[in-house]
Amino acid sequence: MKFEINLDATDLWRFSMYHVNRGLQGIFNLLFTAAAVLCLIFARDQLSGGYIVLLVVCALAFSVWQPLLLYLKSRKQAKTAGIRETLRMEFGEELVTVSQADQVQEFPWDRIVKLIRTKHMVIIYTDRIHAYLLPVSVVGERMEEFAALVRKHLPKERWKGL
Repeated sequence: MKFEINLDATDLWRFSMYHVNRGLQGIFNLLFTAAAVLCLIFARDQLSGGYIVLLVVCALAFSVWQPLLLYLKSRKQAKTAGIRETLRMEFGEELVTVSQADQVQEFPWDRIVKLIRTKHMVIIYTDRIHAYLLPVSVVGERMEEFAALVRKHLPKERWKGL
């Protein structure tokens, strides 16, 4: 099963947003924003102008500015040669092959430590830091075939969302 991947700024942004809003950090972001909004709603009569401005800044920090800054960073990253160049991924019975330009890397399925499907992409982790992004739009109608291949080669605890 072969895929040709051309990532854009939106793909990179979605990946960044997934990472900053999952787990404890995502819970903190949500609670912090909710607390600031609730304080603005229920206690604004008791707050001075400075505190109101501070609470507005707090409410916007994780809901507006962080996504905006991540998108600007993703746009810049999307212009780099490593992202602009087409990435080819081939999922075979024995190996996964990733190639870009004149570089080729092959690794066995058991090197995939985690594979997560989100609404817009499949994230394939080869360790805690490195991941390959496979947009759902690229997989298209072959998602069930891809999911069956993953289920065949990876134990249940290594994949999520398929």
